[in-house]
Amino acid sequence: MIYALLIVAGVALALLYKFSPTRKGFMIICTLLIVVFSASAFIHGRQIQQEKITREQLEDLLERQKIFGDWYAAYQKDIESLDRNWQLYHNILDGLKTTEPQNFNAEAIYLRFKELERESIDEQLKIHQLNPPSTLDIENRELVAVVIKKTQHYVDAQTRTITLSAQAATPPIDLEVLRLRLQDIMIRESPEGLFTAQEISAIRAALND
Repeated sequence: MIYALLIVAGVALALLYKFSPTRKGFMIICTLLIVVFSASAFIHGRQIQQEKITREQLEDLLERQKIFGDWYAAYQKDIESLDRNWQLYHNILDGLKTTEPQNFNAEAIYLRFKELERESIDEQLKIHQLNPPSTLDIENRELVAVVIKKTQHYVDAQTRTITLSAQAATPPIDLEVLRLRLQDIMIRESPEGLFTAQEISAIRAALND
């Protein structure tokens, strides 16, 4: 674009010099052309700079979206494991509610609790190793840190509930006694809900600006 303007300006100046009636008139026209050309070059340069900034901002936004997207996909798998463990725990409790005393197998219930406890501890260790993505911007990294902290509190309470339940189920144990113990543990130790929607929504909003 600039080169084309230079060629046109050169041709125009040559024609003006040849056909201009006076040297003064030629100089005035040259001055006007220089002003117009300078203004055009300045505007064109600003446009290129703005386009470059916009492109860099878009690339940065896309990169941050990918960083958080990859982290959140892995985090969701951990949450699915927590949900699975908690569902298995409640399956055991629900089974005990309908179990007849003559069909109660204390050893089998204890082994189910212990297996679930091992799985819960494994997931607890994974959650406590989570860190915000180091390449994410600081504002969103702080929000991710809040999400992680809430999840760690949740998994700690969940694992503690399962561990205490396994201890309460240690044989020999009467079915009714076990039911009462587990009910008490559920009331005292069960984790509150894992509420991270506010932080996740804030991150997504920031990454979609």
